[in-house]
Amino acid sequence: MRSLRNVCALVIALFAVLGVGCEKESEGNEYNPNNPPVMVLDTYQLNIDGGGGDIPLFYALQNPISGASPEIVCSETWISLKEVTATQIMLRIEPNDKDVERFASLLVKYPYMEKSLRVNVLQDKRILNMFRFEVTNLDYNSCTVKYMPTDQGMQYMANIIDAEYFKQSGINDMNLFIDAEMSNYRSIAERNHMTLEELMGRVTPQLIYRGDAVRSFENMKHGSKYVAYSYGVTFNGNDYTVTVPMHQTIIDTPMPDMYNVSFGISSQMSGTMASISIDTKGWAGYYNVMIAADDTVYYIEPGDNATDSFVRSLASKFYDQAQKAVASGYTVEQFLNSTCHKGNQQIRVPLESGKRYMVIVFAVDVEQGSLPVMRSMPVFAYL
Repeated sequence: MRSLRNVCALVIALFAVLGVGCEKESEGNEYNPNNPPVMVLDTYQLNIDGGGGDIPLFYALQNPISGASPEIVCSETWISLKEVTATQIMLRIEPNDKDVERFASLLVKYPYMEKSLRVNVLQDKRILNMFRFEVTNLDYNSCTVKYMPTDQGMQYMANIIDAEYFKQSGINDMNLFIDAEMSNYRSIAERNHMTLEELMGRVTPQLIYRGDAVRSFENMKHGSKYVAYSYGVTFNGNDYTVTVPMHQTIIDTPMPDMYNVSFGISSQMSGTMASISIDTKGWAGYYNVMIAADDTVYYIEPGDNATDSFVRSLASKFYDQAQKAVASGYTVEQFLNSTCHKGNQQIRVPLESGKRYMVIVFAVDVEQGSLPVMRSMPVFAYL
């Protein structure tokens, strides 16, 4: 399947080079019988594990029709359409609850396309759930996870990771993730003149367990996704063997409750120098001031509202700054004093000519033993 998928991906890439691939619906044309729509998929055979999930089917489209989008036709209820974007058809494959493989065919259709495209789907038999997870005490910066293996005598990894890791690393195969994790631990072992097996013996029970395990995690990033995971593993010198595939559960940390805080922002320009005045309107704590240029993701066009994803992204950016500063040796107080402000302030900031800017201000607060976090909705003004 992989070689076929690579060939089809090359065809899609050629479509893009020729300027005919994956136009948005609004960029389509009226139907021309001399130039009917032509679609290419990146694969025509999907091999899915028993756990199912959201499976992308990538496509390229030549001669699109205005307002049209691909559709799927399938008689099997365990296959459904989740969404269609300009580049992919996202299929929802339900977990297989049988001890045998199952097969289905689906048709991808598009208005006026001469022939529908057939895709075969083969799903493995059901996955025996070897781990269960129970998440409790979930707060915006902490949680408790109970790891419960079916085989109480099995040795296994019990850990958690920021889901952003998978996006930044590009790793979406769990076996590759385990390889990367063990490679990292092997490097740590070598630096300390130990084998991987010896190191893993030292971190038992912090990472490696038998029987049920309960772990508490703190200083988590608010408004973010985390992955709690487990897999069976044994060690022999510097080698390891995965005895049970990786199981996981997603944890969504909420945003903290926001204080009812507002700020007054006024500014004056002198050439490319901005003088920004902040009125705290009674807020006695720290606040953060951010200048966003129009070529950054933090700039909002005048008239647009701050979306939930924008607020979460802003909060994440500030938290990452605090986390990196503390990791490099700063105390929380030193970070706040060097990065944030208190009381009414006038701030002078040099700007680049030819760009538009906005000022973003939000309150920050810190609980004992934690990192500072955003604690008010952002207020912004334009320069």
